[in-house]
Amino acid sequence: MKLAGMGDVLMATPAARSLKKTFPDASVTWLVGSSVSDALKRNPYVDEVHAIDDRLFFKGSVKEKAGVIRDLVREMRKERFDAGFVLHRDWKYGALLRLCGVKRLYGLKRGFASGILLTGSVSFEAPVHHIIHYIEAVKLAGAREDGLHMDFFIGDGVRKGASDRLAALGMKPGGLIGIAPGGARNVNEVMDSRRWPEENFKSLTELLARAGFRVAVFGSSGDRWFTENWALPDGVLDLIGKTTLEETAAFMENCSLIVANDSGPMHLAAAVGRPVVSVFGPTDPREKHPLTRGSFYFWKGQGLKCSPCYSHGSFPDCRTLECMRMVTVAEVFDKVRELAVFSGGGL
Repeated sequence: MKLAGMGDVLMATPAARSLKKTFPDASVTWLVGSSVSDALKRNPYVDEVHAIDDRLFFKGSVKEKAGVIRDLVREMRKERFDAGFVLHRDWKYGALLRLCGVKRLYGLKRGFASGILLTGSVSFEAPVHHIIHYIEAVKLAGAREDGLHMDFFIGDGVRKGASDRLAALGMKPGGLIGIAPGGARNVNEVMDSRRWPEENFKSLTELLARAGFRVAVFGSSGDRWFTENWALPDGVLDLIGKTTLEETAAFMENCSLIVANDSGPMHLAAAVGRPVVSVFGPTDPREKHPLTRGSFYFWKGQGLKCSPCYSHGSFPDCRTLECMRMVTVAEVFDKVRELAVFSGGGL
């Protein structure tokens, strides 16, 4: 059980892979929110994806939430699952799977309430990477770790479509720098304080274009604010709101690296094996920074008493966003040039 958001679901894929590879004859069902279920669309380590309406589950009225839970409990009880893995910290998720009839329950312990609901638990207190926490949860049931790399699978037709489009534009595979200025939002949370300032991303894009790099800008339809009322520099491919999740991943595969916030696009880039230059602020990068070779994260929070300020699903009101603004365009640009050459995508 991992419902949202996109990055969290992707960070849980190594746990699912470890479980399925250890027990190949077992049937693995993933309970996920419909808004992020496409992340599991082609995953061979998940036999069934059970998607619920997470918009109603998180933000619906009491009646709507009750309806989602009622339907879920009725359907899940029919399956008679042998074991469940709750990859959320809040005790309410464990209680929900208990209602669904799951007798052996493993997961993440945070406080007394979550612990008493679980057959076995992993403490979620120290700043340990979430991927490791999730794997430790399935190891409680005997699964063997199968590496820390995340999984996202792309169909051959989708991959060819991205390559053909880039070829038509005169862009060679691996020759792009990806920019993902948005993200940090899901159906449960809006976390704009995790975004590096818009003007910084625009300045970086302009610097890269002037330096001769070909740039692709990624984002969902909700990120169109980035390209509206702004004349993109020559050599910049605008893909914001114009691709599916799978198509976005296919284009990311053709980048030598991607620059992103602490967000779903950051994790997607890492899941397809790309180096990522990421900017962290309110959150602790030790818990979820990209693990792909050649990746680098900026975090100035270690020099501030207030950072990391994210705690158990909430951010304090911050008007200065000092931890994000301390990361300069110049240093990100220099790091991109350095790593682009390292990864074979330089000039």
